[in-house]
Amino acid sequence: MDYKELSFRAELAIDKLDNFIRKVGSTASLESIRQQMIFIRDKAHQGKNPLDELESSRYFTYRILASKEFASPEELEIKKYIDHVSNILDPD
Repeated sequence: MDYKELSFRAELAIDKLDNFIRKVGSTASLESIRQQMIFIRDKAHQGKNPLDELESSRYFTYRILASKEFASPEELEIKKYIDHVSNILDPD
């Protein structure tokens, strides 16, 4: 896994989320996605696989949240950035 690329892609997703949150306000779903992206970015920046760093009873839910919550053109654009992160984390 390319941790540098993963960290970079997660940072881009965070930036897009932050801009969107400033524009429309925060929701529980947006904040959850944002926090998960921060976790992924920080672990990748440390050279660690974020999937391995989760507690055994925890899972990433950002993909599900984004799929359920994002519908507008602007939200779908953010989802593309999130999908880049997903493709690096789970390329299969």
